[in-house]
Amino acid sequence: MKKLILFIVLFFPCLLFGQGGNVNNDTPSESDSEIYRWEIGVNGGVNITNVSGLIPSSSGAKVNNNIGRLYGVTVVYHLNKVFAFKTDFDVEEKGWTVSNFGLVENPLTGESSVEDVTQKLNYFDIPAFLHIGFGNKFKFDLNFGPYVAFLMDNRTFITDGSGNEIPVDIPDLSGYSATDYGLTYGAGIDLALGKRFSFGFDLLYEHGLKDISEDGLRNTSLDFDFGINFLFGQKK
Repeated sequence: MKKLILFIVLFFPCLLFGQGGNVNNDTPSESDSEIYRWEIGVNGGVNITNVSGLIPSSSGAKVNNNIGRLYGVTVVYHLNKVFAFKTDFDVEEKGWTVSNFGLVENPLTGESSVEDVTQKLNYFDIPAFLHIGFGNKFKFDLNFGPYVAFLMDNRTFITDGSGNEIPVDIPDLSGYSATDYGLTYGAGIDLALGKRFSFGFDLLYEHGLKDISEDGLRNTSLDFDFGINFLFGQKK
């Protein structure tokens, strides 16, 4: 995941500046150089999540990624045409799946069998970025900064043949911290939709720095985040 983000961070500026070579020969109009001070919008997308530090107790077990959802509100404050502060207020699903976890009792049938066990941790996630944008109507962005997250829900379950989630109680997969924090970094693009709206996409990697359990587990996620923002406030 880190290599993918590094490729995007290095490739897109080259593409942008390569396309913008002829554009920059023209003198920008006054309206092109103006920006709005504030942006507010809604965002949503999916993430690929996992956890570091988990060592399955069963010899045939394997820790796999989960795909979750994220959605929320975005606020941006522009310092100038290039630099801005950006904050998201998101509900984000994180977690992982352990295939062939071991013998697990199905609470509906009372029978035990080798099962794939999924752990889902839902957070209220607040990343705060330094947002660096290059371009005019089409912009390439770099984002990096800390995040803090608050645990909203903790579920452990197996899935039956029909895809239904069956909650199970496994002592080894319980007792998670109520908070999490770490670093977020990545890249994105923004496209102006008229004078007052913009459409954006961000690819962000969240790297947890806090142990969320006594076993030293830490969250990781790769977020694919789309959003639409409304621009307002004094131009500068």
